[in-house]
Amino acid sequence: MPSLPKVTIITPCFNREKFIAETLDCIQKIHYSNWECIVVDDGSTDNSGKIIQEFVQKDSRFKYFYHTNCGISNTKNTAVANSDGTYIFPLDSDDLISPYYITEAVEIMENNPNVKVVYTDGAYFGDKKRKWHLNDYTFNDLLISNCIPNSALFRRIDFDKCGGYDPALVINEDWDLWINILKNGGEVVKIKKEYFFYRKHDGSTIMKHVGQDVEMFKVFYQKHKELYVDLLDNPISLLFEHRKFKKKYNRLRLLTFRKPII
Repeated sequence: MPSLPKVTIITPCFNREKFIAETLDCIQKIHYSNWECIVVDDGSTDNSGKIIQEFVQKDSRFKYFYHTNCGISNTKNTAVANSDGTYIFPLDSDDLISPYYITEAVEIMENNPNVKVVYTDGAYFGDKKRKWHLNDYTFNDLLISNCIPNSALFRRIDFDKCGGYDPALVINEDWDLWINILKNGGEVVKIKKEYFFYRKHDGSTIMKHVGQDVEMFKVFYQKHKELYVDLLDNPISLLFEHRKFKKKYNRLRLLTFRKPII
């Protein structure tokens, strides 16, 4: 029987002493035996490092690295650089996954060489509790909004080909990575099961970067301009339709709130 390919779970950590033990504990419970977890401490000032090292001492599959604070993309790149897995699976230091996620994702990848990314449905927990249904993938839809969560399985070789996470990005670095991996083709599979659990709390990534969407969209457009030019086959027509929509919307607002949109 052939050996299972190694999966590297990369876990960036910054001041997560409240949550990191629960995340690492859930990793130990996955139903896939050939894994390693590279935890990179991005300059934490709390007891995160101590908690991580306790796991390292008990289970050699955990590996701990520390560097001074340099941001999420550099931290993830450091984790991958110190890994030796065939597959990479990011898991943030406050999130959780089902024990079955990685087993099913690896099986899909092993049986389908054209598949580059596998992800699943999920749920919010913590301060907000509800299902998180992620849209099915198409590349054009991916260019408009990210339908693939950070915690998805992909091949190390594809990561290396596209140069990894962009160090200039402090938000949506995973969205940028998916575009780079998939822009030259490749299939994506969504496991339609609730296998990923995103913790909502005051310090979560989404909560920290509220209001940065406009600037982020500008950066993405400049980085992937040729892709967006192809997507917007006729920008004049699009702008015309947008103007018609804005006029109709303003008329509706005048009838209801007496305040037009600018």
